[in-house]
Amino acid sequence: MEGWDLWHQFRFGTGMRLAAVEEYTSAERTEQPLIITLAGLGQAMSEKNYLFSNLRKRLAEHNQWVVQFDYMGHGDSAGLLEEATIASMIDDTLAALKTFTAKRKPGRIYMIGHALGAVVAQSAALAWEQQTGQTCIPVLLSPLIGPIPAAKDVLDPGALALFDREEAVDTRLLFPGSDYYTLSDFNEEQYRYMQRLGAHPLYLHGQCLGRALLSELDQLVPEELYSRNRHGLHVICGQRDSMTASLAARLPRSTLHLLKDVHYYHQHPASMDEAIDIIQTITMPTLTESSPGRGTSVDG
Repeated sequence: MEGWDLWHQFRFGTGMRLAAVEEYTSAERTEQPLIITLAGLGQAMSEKNYLFSNLRKRLAEHNQWVVQFDYMGHGDSAGLLEEATIASMIDDTLAALKTFTAKRKPGRIYMIGHALGAVVAQSAALAWEQQTGQTCIPVLLSPLIGPIPAAKDVLDPGALALFDREEAVDTRLLFPGSDYYTLSDFNEEQYRYMQRLGAHPLYLHGQCLGRALLSELDQLVPEELYSRNRHGLHVICGQRDSMTASLAARLPRSTLHLLKDVHYYHQHPASMDEAIDIIQTITMPTLTESSPGRGTSVDG
């Protein structure tokens, strides 16, 4: 019987170090798009109720071709978080694209990036387009954008001093605190720094961050990167995230989608569903005509 759905979990990349899940229909589809999800710092596809796992399952219901994977040092992939850098995340994404397009050629590629994953999405999109000529459309969820404070201005000075003799430092020293649910004993500015990267102390603590990653973050200019998009991009953010909304609206070839009454999608269960609805309308334009997403859209 042709056209059944396939769910495939496997390892890929050099030394088979990277873990991925792929969902697609067995029926050959001409020009079917590939949708690949790119997480924020420290996020893994095995986490319960994680947005991208829910998105993958929802898109699979409509026979979409979806790939979700863990960067090196994240989740089920090999390595340690302290080894991960923005450059390595981009390399991992390009390895995923090379692997998953080897047998099935997509009509276009949607790169869904959350927080720091938005930087990875746009960077990988530019590199892949240059290598292959395939059209890549970044879809950026609460992207890292706007002024990023230098690590020295946010993180614990004593912990930062450890980098003088160490390549990596325990995140419990960089972001001290132990109340993972109300965050009562975390420094608010440090928590916001983590949140903008897509990270949460519950998942970061017990691991280390490398000096190289913090150096990359200090040098980032996200708006310049996003402005280099070639075929347009979409930005999804909370209605209350006025800084992201304002900056995203000024990006060339951009479409802004607002989630109602929240700053981040994870602040209300309905907002995650709303974000998934919006992504569906972007990646499945035929679905949009019959069932439009609930978010508000503004063309930039």
